Order: sequence, then structure tokens, then C-alpha cells
Amino acid sequence: MLSVGHLSKRGGGELDHHASHESGRDADVGFYVSGAGGKALYAPHFVAFTGDAHAKTWPGARFDDAKNWAFVEALLTDPEAHVTHVFVAQPLKDRLMAYATKMQVREALRTRAAETLMQPKGALPHDDHFHVRISCPRSRQGEGCIENPERKVARTARGHGHVASRGHAPSSGPSARPTPAPSPRTPKPVAPSKPVEPAREQAKSEPHAKRATPEEHHDVPKLGPVVPGLDSVVIPAPMDDVDGLHD
Repeated sequence: MLSVGHLSKRGGGELDHHASHESGRDADVGFYVSGAGGKALYAPHFVAFTGDAHAKTWPGARFDDAKNWAFVEALLTDPEAHVTHVFVAQPLKDRLMAYATKMQVREALRTRAAETLMQPKGALPHDDHFHVRISCPRSRQGEGCIENPERKVARTARGHGHVASRGHAPSSGPSARPTPAPSPRTPKPVAPSKPVEPAREQAKSEPHAKRATPEEHHDVPKLGPVVPGLDSVVIPAPMDDVDGLHD
């Protein structure tokens, strides 16, 4: 059984705790999970898996390579879906690609999967679900549906990017008022103080800021900023309530 999380609001628009899911082209889908002997297990919520297919929070559960690859293959070969991205953690992508190679999946499909499966930048790693995105419908192309919208990124002193808040950009037009310079003051004479011993140099210099690796410069779509304290997906109700979603 496949668990489905957030889609989009009816009619579109911003969705709480998401920087995407605004146009009806995104869906969060849980992984297929198996237990001992390959028996299918149903997870009432999204479960995070590591690269060795195990779940730290669910002993005995495994990331089902065969079923999860079958799901990805179905997405990529569906003539109507037009899937452009399937966001997932890199270690899980590696498992899926290794399984496809082992099963001698045709090279064209493996190449397409390698290009479509990716771990997003600017978001949590997606180790507990697939984030599936489809392309703009032909009927909406050129009518407000933007395939890969760009986001304004502000750089801090440490070099970390974050999405600039909407409507709070600093004013730079003619109406911006310059800060007046402080008026000069005549310094008052100060009595000489006692000599102070020179400060000891620090034994160890501060570590240099971490340099970005080539992988971090890879052109990967950004889903949005990390939301502290939140998982990569927020289920509005316990997943055991999602039975109503199948109506």
C-alpha cells in the first residue's frame, strides 16, 4: 500500500511549511516498505531510511528496492504523467540505480532515472518519501505556469543562502532615506591608564569557513529553505486518517 502526503491546496496557492506544492504539480509519496521474507508492510506515516535500506525508527523494516524502482519506472514511462523531477535522498537514489543495473533495465530508462532522481538543495534530504513533480500542462504553458521558478537568495557573511522574505526587500529607490552621519564631538582629555599586558595570542586559530564542494554547485532545483523542527513533509493528520483520501 502506498502512502500519499501533501499535494496542493484546491485552487493552488501557498502551502504551510512548503516552498513548493503551490501549483498542483507536486506530490509527496511514501516509500514501499517490506519486512522479513519480503512481506509488504504498511507504514502509517513516512519512515526515513538510510543507504543500507534500514530504518532507525522501525527495526526490521526495509526500503523495498524492487517495488520502489517499479514505482519510479512507472512514473517515468507513463505517457500522460510527464514527470520532470523525483526528489529523494542521494543514498536511496544510489540503491535504486544499483537495482536497475542489476536487473539489466535498458540503458535509456536508467539514464532518464539518473537525471530525474535527485536530492534537492535548500531542503531536507527527502529520506522518508518521494517528492514527485510533473511538468506544466500544455494548456497552462505561457499562462502563468512556470516550469522552474527562480528564487531570490540572500547571502550571509558565512555564505549560506536563504530565501528572501516576500515583501520585505530593503528599499533602494529614491524614497530611501540615507542615515545621517553623526555630528563630530571634541574628545575629552583622558587620564593615562596603567599599562596593560599584551593579550595572549590564541593557541589555535579559528577554523576557516567550509568551502563549497563541486557537488554543491550542481544545478539542482531548490525546494525552499529548511524549516527548523519540521520533517521534510508535514502530515496534517496521522497517516492512519488518510483512508479518507482514497474516497
